[in-house]
Amino acid sequence: MRKIVIAVAALAMLAAPALAQRRGGGAAQQPSAEEMSKKQQAEALDQQYKATLKRMNKDGATARTDPWSNMRETSDATKK
Repeated sequence: MRKIVIAVAALAMLAAPALAQRRGGGAAQQPSAEEMSKKQQAEALDQQYKATLKRMNKDGATARTDPWSNMRETSDATKK
């Protein structure tokens, strides 16, 4: 019986810090005006980034470049 009581007490002591972390936060807290403005700025920045990526993909799809072209031998040099 004593072992069971000690085991239950040990589990209670280990569980107490985990339960304490949940207090104070949650759905009851409303975000402040500063947090809301930061979130809106982040969303606007993300939209601008995505629009830029779309623009780059449209322009870059037609003009492909080979950055290693000057490092490769020409086909004539390999035939000799």
